[in-house]
Amino acid sequence: MNKKKTIIAAIVLLLVAAIGGAIAYFTDTDAKTNTFTIGNVDITLTEPNWSTTDSNNNNIPDAAENLSPGVSVAKDPTITNVSATAPAYVFAKVEVPCTTATSPATPVEIFDYAPVNSAWTELSSAAVACTSGGTATHVYYYGTNNTLSSLAANNTAAPALFTAVTLSNSVTGSSDEGLSGNKNVVVTGYGIQTNGLGNDVTPATVWGMF
Repeated sequence: MNKKKTIIAAIVLLLVAAIGGAIAYFTDTDAKTNTFTIGNVDITLTEPNWSTTDSNNNNIPDAAENLSPGVSVAKDPTITNVSATAPAYVFAKVEVPCTTATSPATPVEIFDYAPVNSAWTELSSAAVACTSGGTATHVYYYGTNNTLSSLAANNTAAPALFTAVTLSNSVTGSSDEGLSGNKNVVVTGYGIQTNGLGNDVTPATVWGMF
């Protein structure tokens, strides 16, 4: 009798051990895989009316050679948002060569490009004045009244910043005013996503992100 009790007790212990082991494996995990596509800002800067004809084969378009004061050359920098998905805020930086300041007494920009399209506004806080023999820098944002305008995706173009560059009448070439040699007016386009920039999207703040 005692022997039977012992066997039964041993069987019960085995069952408890087996049940306990089974409970130990009743675990669960779960994971969610979230797939995102990441958009990108993609802009181009073109000058549709800038003539690239170079009959002299000197890497200078014919229309830009041997300019006289007051003569204009077509130049229409145009920024296009070619991203398929992402709207953008866009800026344009214009760097203009200056005289060496022998005459007139203070450096002036060699070229004019007014008027700037009314859809663009100069960011005065980013301007860099002429230096003798150096350059002046102007930054423009697409928008007005201290508010950026969004440039939609899918090949949406902002109006051309300006349409022509003119050799300024304020330089005469009668003295060494830094007019010799080739001179470059450099326009650079910038684009940044419109989303996720925070609450302060004033032009000066956004420009500071570049």
